[in-house]
Amino acid sequence: TEQGRTADATVAFTQLTQDFPELPEPYNNLAALYAQQSQFDRARDALETAIRLSPAYATAYENLGIASYARSHVWSGAPADGEITRVLTDFAPDAVLMHSWHFGPYREAIKAVPAGTLRVLWMDNVWRNVPKQWLGRAVAPWWVRSIFDAVMVPSDRTEFFARRLGFAEGEVIRGSLSADTGVFGSGPRAGDEIAGRRRFVAGLRLVHHKGADVLAAAYRTYRATSPDPWGLDVAGLGPMASDFAGIEGVRMLGFQQPAELAELMRTSSCLVLPSRIDPYGVVLHEAAVSGLPIITTYQVGAAPFFVQDGQNGWTVPSDDAGRLAAAMGRISAAGPDRLGAMSDVSRRLGARLSSAGWAQNMHEQLTWRLADLRG
Repeated sequence: TEQGRTADATVAFTQLTQDFPELPEPYNNLAALYAQQSQFDRARDALETAIRLSPAYATAYENLGIASYARSHVWSGAPADGEITRVLTDFAPDAVLMHSWHFGPYREAIKAVPAGTLRVLWMDNVWRNVPKQWLGRAVAPWWVRSIFDAVMVPSDRTEFFARRLGFAEGEVIRGSLSADTGVFGSGPRAGDEIAGRRRFVAGLRLVHHKGADVLAAAYRTYRATSPDPWGLDVAGLGPMASDFAGIEGVRMLGFQQPAELAELMRTSSCLVLPSRIDPYGVVLHEAAVSGLPIITTYQVGAAPFFVQDGQNGWTVPSDDAGRLAAAMGRISAAGPDRLGAMSDVSRRLGARLSSAGWAQNMHEQLTWRLADLRG
């Protein structure tokens, strides 16, 4: 039957995305199949993944319906002299949002925009008191402030860094990052349901600065010391995947598209994010609006926004597998009543931000700042 052929094709292209995760074409084909089955959220996620893999993949833009108002320009190596400047000049934007203010071609381009163009620096780094940041602070009046009118930041920690670079209070646009709350949002979750899932979930790249090795060590300790341990689902890819080899109770799920990660969160009991360095960590917001208790480290920039110790989880020192294991033990030993209360707190904290609110704030901030700039 036609339905059977569609199902078989969906399985085949899903397998291709796993065998060749760097290719955009299987995701584009998978999106078409999802759309045929009226699974529009999954179709959108697949197309967005295709675009992330290949920002110049025009077919995905067309299928997503944004080709009429968005252009993509991609360089696989260093762009030719003046190329970015020409692209920007041809587009004639009212506002420019720029990342990587140390990158020469970007700096050249933003210097070339005409007067009356709003120039916004997007940054998420936090102040870590290292020599490179002190040098940046010393040269900021000429290197940073001379070419930007405002800065956009995700958190108070990044704002502290921005202020040290010389941006005044009124030049800071707050709230630069948000979870896709339409995808990750959850209704109220009962404590019995959360306790019954009996699984931790970790969504992270399996690399050193994300603390993947710390998570593996912590879970080994937790598993050995807990009288009734929960399982652990690890969603992500990276060179430290081997650290989890042979650990009982661990399921390695690989890369998960947003809709898949959202469903995983809604069928889990607690998020664990063990980062050594994480300027923000949108996954905390995703977990909060999914109604999950959260365990994370002090080094995650979003932790003060979405975690209140003892209320919906705990923050622990980074690089401390023992403390992380102990926090996991406290969560799994909590009864349904406390887990339900933690879930409610997470949802309330997560509701402070939304993707719709992010878009509205971006539009309003750029509109009134541009009006002020142009008088």
